[in-house]
Amino acid sequence: MNPPANTEVYEGEIATFWFEDGILYAKSKNVPRTLEVQKRTYDLIRKISNGKKVCMLADASNSQPQDKQTREYIAQEMPKIFKAMAVLSESATGKVITSIFRGLKKDPVAVEMFPDEHSAKEWLKQYL
Repeated sequence: MNPPANTEVYEGEIATFWFEDGILYAKSKNVPRTLEVQKRTYDLIRKISNGKKVCMLADASNSQPQDKQTREYIAQEMPKIFKAMAVLSESATGKVITSIFRGLKKDPVAVEMFPDEHSAKEWLKQYL
């Protein structure tokens, strides 16, 4: 999963972001996910989305687990930022993180795991 040519790319601490067909793409980086890093990442997403909720297609293959405080922050903020999230992952860690997102109970956001980018994008279209 890579941004198309001539697309504006935003380099965040934990992912590279870009918009394509109204969907925010995120390609994760293999870096620690602390609470402060997560806060800065969500601030970046709010900035590049102009404060509007977005659908995100995330490649979580390089994601690292978060501590409890960071997971609680994610649970609190996800409904404010995302309409829906489709996740791809080739790693066990990325799949576990997706399971955690799917288990969030407070104001849930639709989160699904997909085997490929095409099926993830098709699923997200219902939320655009």
